[in-house]
Amino acid sequence: MRRNILFHLLLAGSLMVLSSACEHEIAFDYPESDAQVVFNGRISNEGVSVQISRTRPMSDSTRNHFISDAQVWIAADDGSEEQLSFDHQRQCYSSPTGLVGQPGRAYTMRAVVDGQRYEATSTMLPATTVDSIYFRWIEVLKKRIYFVCIKGCNALPGQRNYCLLRLFRGDELFRWTPHSGRSSTDDRYEYDLVCSSEDDINKGIDDDGKIPLRDGDSLRAEVISIDRTAWEFYHSLSYGQASTSNALSNIRGGAQGVFMACSITRPDTIVFRRDSIQ
Repeated sequence: MRRNILFHLLLAGSLMVLSSACEHEIAFDYPESDAQVVFNGRISNEGVSVQISRTRPMSDSTRNHFISDAQVWIAADDGSEEQLSFDHQRQCYSSPTGLVGQPGRAYTMRAVVDGQRYEATSTMLPATTVDSIYFRWIEVLKKRIYFVCIKGCNALPGQRNYCLLRLFRGDELFRWTPHSGRSSTDDRYEYDLVCSSEDDINKGIDDDGKIPLRDGDSLRAEVISIDRTAWEFYHSLSYGQASTSNALSNIRGGAQGVFMACSITRPDTIVFRRDSIQ
């Protein structure tokens, strides 16, 4: 599938926003006196992880402290329920029995933090397939911009599909973006994720002081099938980081953040070498 010229111009215009936003922690814009509980939770084909923290004043530069004395449960629509335990090494609540999610099932996270109850529900979709992953570049306004391109088959043929793409360089999140779209006639997708411009690579650092792609960098990807509520969170978060507005949380009870049931696909690791990119 070929992207049209307007699409590339829009991508080029948003490159600086994406480059500066993708590595930041989830931030919520609240007055210093209004600390909010924040959830970052998921159940997937790889297990369960729920982190709970609080917003901090902008002047607080200390590392985030995760809440370890909450009560957290995961309930499925088949009537089963399990209480999670806090894993001090991973700094999150996890399943003591190795619980993993099943596609098609709805899961509800329930939590009690300092006597306040919170709840969120998400439905787990099937995993997407990945047929190929590679680097490519386009020239916009006489500048070369590099992308990671991922191709495969949608999880839900003939329906609107939602996913979250994440790229890791080593153990650090390098880029991320949410996608949504209806399947084409052959139920295939092609997603592009902006990585770096040629100018930033040559400078060795971008305008925000972040290190762009370098020759020899290895990137591993996650293609995560999510439901609409999770997509709305990440979609609004991607815009909110540029405008300091808060993302659309799916947590009921007054907290921020997201809980999602999702399926994770991990394609092969790819290595960035400019000379070999078409």
